[in-house]
Amino acid sequence: MFVKQNIRAAAFLLLIILGTVGAIGRESVTKKVVQGISDRPVAIQHNGTIEYGFSPNEGAEKLVLKVINSAQSEIRMMAYTITSAPVVKALIAARHRGVDVAIISDHKSNVVRDKSGNARAALSALVNAGCRVRTVSAYPIHHDKTIIVDRETVQTGSFNYSRSAAIGNSENVLVVWKNAELSKDYLEHWYSRFSRGIDYRAQY
Repeated sequence: MFVKQNIRAAAFLLLIILGTVGAIGRESVTKKVVQGISDRPVAIQHNGTIEYGFSPNEGAEKLVLKVINSAQSEIRMMAYTITSAPVVKALIAARHRGVDVAIISDHKSNVVRDKSGNARAALSALVNAGCRVRTVSAYPIHHDKTIIVDRETVQTGSFNYSRSAAIGNSENVLVVWKNAELSKDYLEHWYSRFSRGIDYRAQY
């Protein structure tokens, strides 16, 4: 029994070592692809207002809509899925009042696996309203859920832009108002993903 346990422990340790070596190799490749971005957390000072909300029905969706409705010139959005009618309506209203709206979302969840057709309908409505929409399949999952408004405000958190996120799921939304430095870094992340996406063509 003791020998078997030692063998299992040695095998497990070997897996950890091999996994670490593999991770180091992947990290070096990633750093070559993403020039100038270090593999470390970044600290930024903030002296302004931070708002937060939760789901279900604890202010999360209302806060997302508040952020979209606050836009005066620009909205940059990253999403896993987009099926929330209120969110789509707010984005279209922003575009109609002259805001430049550009969105990147996950290709599989919004196109390939969209059995209901709700995601494709939402993306089509946004494109038809004049928003720039791209889907990305360069990652196993494009899981970012972020809105950057007017290059100064960042909304983030777990909240998918969907009806279930608003009324059913346990979710959180965090908004950092008027922090240009934070927005700049989030915009760089947004551009890196948008550049890897493909334009979505309206289907309705």
